[in-house]
Amino acid sequence: MPISRGFNAMRDVVIVARNTPEALELAEWTGDYIERTRPGKTRTLLDISEYNQDLLESQAHIPVNFEPELIVSIGGDGTILYASRCWALNGSPILGVNMGRLGFLAEVEKSRFEEMLELTLENKAPVEERSCLSVSVHREGSKLTSIPFLNDAVIHKGGLARILNIRLSVDNSQGWSYRADGLIVATTTGSTAYNLSAGGPVLYPSLEAFVLTPICPFALSSRSLVLPLDSRIEIVVEQNTSAVNLTTDGQSGLSLKTDDKVTVERSPHVVKLIKNPHNRYLDNLQRKLGLFQKNR
Repeated sequence: MPISRGFNAMRDVVIVARNTPEALELAEWTGDYIERTRPGKTRTLLDISEYNQDLLESQAHIPVNFEPELIVSIGGDGTILYASRCWALNGSPILGVNMGRLGFLAEVEKSRFEEMLELTLENKAPVEERSCLSVSVHREGSKLTSIPFLNDAVIHKGGLARILNIRLSVDNSQGWSYRADGLIVATTTGSTAYNLSAGGPVLYPSLEAFVLTPICPFALSSRSLVLPLDSRIEIVVEQNTSAVNLTTDGQSGLSLKTDDKVTVERSPHVVKLIKNPHNRYLDNLQRKLGLFQKNR
């Protein structure tokens, strides 16, 4: 997606912090810094990230329909996903500070945070738009829910070690079946998450595409499939004897019944991530995921 610079004049800033002493300390410093350097121009609001909660019944302290001018996410990639689902789908850009182990989305390290925060407040930081997908569940002819997601939607079995029979079609094609432990539908952003762990390919973020990857497929011939972003897929979990769940971005879940129809298609929403100009995507792949061997 295209990179643009800046956003509207600052009004409200939401600071989302992981519930750890280090993250909360930095969140308090961030609020003080913004209000001290922009007196009378901004209002900062703090939300403690509880991204392990089901966001269909959000526990956010700030209304999910709130539209801040900026979101500062202090934590890891899960904190960014939480923030994106609460507020960034409205178009608010996210500045992600890595306080976790990996921080592939939260690419600003604490040592460069003040520099990046100042660039952001001065409208000098680049902003990259990431495409989202939307997953809907239909049961007995009625739509139960429709959820946009930034990373992935995963259909997976419950506790029993039983294989799933998953029927899938793309753009009303004749379709085919997977026999697997589950199925991952990942955006380009989410291609480096569960999809990669399950053997799927990494997709460059600017590609207009998404990827389907079976989880532990029964047949060795079952492989990932990369599709154009405007494709529409339909998934049906056929008769099974174990619990089946749909999870989006690892943060909200829904139990599926036999013959529920799950559709995935392009979402009109995009998430705007403020980029660290010192980082390059391929360098991040090498440094954080070790995907390439360094030149010697």
